[in-house]
Amino acid sequence: MINKKIKLLIVDDEKEICKFVKLLFAKEGFLTYSALSSAEAIRVAKKVQPQIALLDIYLKRGKTGLDTLRQIKKTAPFCKCIMVTWDKNESLIKEAKAEGAVSYLTKPLTTEQLLKVVNRVAKSIERRG
Repeated sequence: MINKKIKLLIVDDEKEICKFVKLLFAKEGFLTYSALSSAEAIRVAKKVQPQIALLDIYLKRGKTGLDTLRQIKKTAPFCKCIMVTWDKNESLIKEAKAEGAVSYLTKPLTTEQLLKVVNRVAKSIERRG
């Protein structure tokens, strides 16, 4: 369980995934926010300054997850972004990491994998203070 309330932004164009992941992390003690599009994600990031963002690379409407990553890093510079996708393309992974993603998860993934990575990032944020 996370000690202080860490703000987590979940960005996925699939409403059910957003709902499920939001509930999962709310139960873990995170303050959760979600966005179904890049534009919405950037608006939410500006407003709440999340410490962690879970970003789907392929968003149906508007900008890609990589574009969204760049914008979130400008808007909320201390946000740790974790990319989530089915695409195992090495150059995409390198590009995401070069743009500041701290982790890159490929679907299908278990809730345990997701919790492990997000909790690890959250612990590093708590240690930093």
